[in-house]
Amino acid sequence: MISKTVFLSRPCRFLTAAVVAALGLGLNLSAIGQSGSPAAAPPGTLAWGAGGVHIATGSSASAPAANERSAQKGSAGLNQGIKMHGHWIIDIKNADGSLAHHHEFENSIQYDGQNYLIGLMSGYGAAGLWEIYFSSVGAMASTSPCNTATYPYCAIVASTTAQPGLFICNGLYTCATGLTITPTFGVGPTLTLAGSIVATQAGSIGFVGTGMSACGGAAEGNGFPASISTVTPAACYTSTTTSFSGTATSTTLASPIPVASGQIIQVTVVLSLS
Repeated sequence: MISKTVFLSRPCRFLTAAVVAALGLGLNLSAIGQSGSPAAAPPGTLAWGAGGVHIATGSSASAPAANERSAQKGSAGLNQGIKMHGHWIIDIKNADGSLAHHHEFENSIQYDGQNYLIGLMSGYGAAGLWEIYFSSVGAMASTSPCNTATYPYCAIVASTTAQPGLFICNGLYTCATGLTITPTFGVGPTLTLAGSIVATQAGSIGFVGTGMSACGGAAEGNGFPASISTVTPAACYTSTTTSFSGTATSTTLASPIPVASGQIIQVTVVLSLS
């Protein structure tokens, strides 16, 4: 049976209700580590590079001359591989629709996102809906553009009747619906997430992330699915429960983006591989 997920903090992981009950965990923002750098990865977890997903396609050379050539090229041996990118476009618009300012930047895949990809590739997870979320640096209620819920995060979701929107929009985050999820296939395939939300107060955007949900078999004690998924993606898109969910990509901005109360925050995230 698929367990209902319980959200603990951002950026952090969803855990199953059974796991939370067993560990005696509550909603404690200071006790949970960031999902991009977990305190201890579950046994058997693959090691991934901090800059993205790295699947080595070559082997490091042992001869000095080969090492020198590798260093000169900067992309040989273990430096070669597949990386996942998240390109963000944030347009801050005034209430009349006019553009106030435009921003573009990159982010990187996180711990949950890495495991999500493995779940999809192995068949242990069926893809569900996504979310875009963001806040000020440190997620401070006084500086976040959204502060009308328990936690000062803005979230853009596809639905509030299916995960992850069903959970986070039930009083936890300030939410807007209308998130679109658009894949393109062929040379240079991408997955584009896009939507908008209105700022409820003056603040700034200093931390951004994308979150995903997946449906699969009954979860192990570490919160990951333990068997091949019997749930279809179509069913997972409307599911009220998930097997594992969390932060797929995220980053902290070097220069926070200022937002005035009532301005429209329009976000587009293009996920790609290279």
